[in-house]
Amino acid sequence: MIFELKKISPSEFIFFFPQPLPLTGTFYANRQTSDHSLPEIIINLLAGDIAAEILLTNNFIYFHSVSPEMSDDLQSLALAELDDWLASAPAPLIAPQGQQTENKIQIILKTIIAPFMQQDGGDIKLLSCRNGVVAVQFLGKCHGCPYAERTLKERVEKNLIRYLPEIREVIMQ
Repeated sequence: MIFELKKISPSEFIFFFPQPLPLTGTFYANRQTSDHSLPEIIINLLAGDIAAEILLTNNFIYFHSVSPEMSDDLQSLALAELDDWLASAPAPLIAPQGQQTENKIQIILKTIIAPFMQQDGGDIKLLSCRNGVVAVQFLGKCHGCPYAERTLKERVEKNLIRYLPEIREVIMQ
């Protein structure tokens, strides 16, 4: 399978899937995670001690390597693991809700939402997440923009709810 690669930083990258995976919710893990209910691909990639953080959604998988020098190794290992994992036709997966939600939100904001806002000289910052309500702050040119409410609902809220079913609303402060 061919994946689209997007570099976020020298130690972070995303592989976008050509078609959505049978997955509901979002799986997140870092080197300290000891949750054995994670998909096999995440467990295998964290075991190699070159991945610091992984976020798996139905449309992409995000990786943060332990160092920029390890990023190329992680990309190669991730491609091999993805091919093996997807070839075994994983059954539909349902991610547990409410686990490390703020980490998941931060990654989605940084990788999916912020680049869109940064094109216009703006940015976004997570303020809080409580009981399914996420509070964000628009920065730069997006702060006070006449289209801010539209961006909040159509870009920010839709994407966060799409990847994190436990989110029910996004508000701006």
